[in-house]
Amino acid sequence: MKLDSLIFDIDGTLWDSSETIAEAFSEASSLFPFGKREFSGERLRAEMGRPLNVIFRHLYPELDELFEKDIKQAERLLRRINSVSSEMEYEFLRKRGGKLYPGVRETLDSLSRRIPLFIVSNCEKGYIEIMLEATGMEPYFRGWLCYGDNNAEKDKNIRFIADKNGLKAPAYVGDIDKDAVSSEKAGVPFIWASYGFGSVSQGMYRERIDDFRELEGIIEG
Repeated sequence: MKLDSLIFDIDGTLWDSSETIAEAFSEASSLFPFGKREFSGERLRAEMGRPLNVIFRHLYPELDELFEKDIKQAERLLRRINSVSSEMEYEFLRKRGGKLYPGVRETLDSLSRRIPLFIVSNCEKGYIEIMLEATGMEPYFRGWLCYGDNNAEKDKNIRFIADKNGLKAPAYVGDIDKDAVSSEKAGVPFIWASYGFGSVSQGMYRERIDDFRELEGIIEG
C-alpha cells in the first residue's frame, strides 16, 4: 500500500490490558451498591472499543432498571462508577501496564523512521498517555486523540487527525468491526489486526495482518 502515515487503535491492536482492567474494575465494584463483582479479562475484551458509560451499563445491568425508575439517581450512580472505576483502572495500569503484542515495539520503532504514526481510540482521557508512559513508546507517535478528549466518535477523530496533520494517504489499523466502520466513515483504508479482540468480514478491510510485524511488508517505500 502507498501510505504516508498510519493511525492506530490501542486495545487489541498495540496491547492487551484487559486482565489489568478486569482486576481494577473488580476491586472498584465493592464500592458500589450492587455488591462485589469478579470481572474476567475475557469479559472485558468483549467490551473494548466502547465508551466507558456503555461498558458500565453492560457490566452493571441493574442500572437499566434504575434508569427506568429514577433517571437522575441512575445518572449520578453511573458517573460515580465511571469516575471511581477509571481512577482505579489508571492506578492499576500505572503499576502493571498491559501486554504488548509480539513485535509491536520493534515494528513501531522501524515504521516511525519511515512515516508519521498516530493513535485514535475510543478510550477515556488520559488512557493513551498512561499506555505510552507504561511502554515508553511515546517517541514513536506524532500525535493522538481519543473519545475522552472531545466526546467525538472514532471516525470524526480519525478524520480530524488526518486533516490537522495534512495526511494525504493514511490508513487506520484496528481489530474490530467498529474500527472498520469508523475507517470507512472517515474515508481511510482499514488494516485489520486479526490477532485482536474481534472479527471483521473480508469486504471491510484493505489488508489483514495476523502478526503486527507484517505491517513492515505492507507499507511501500
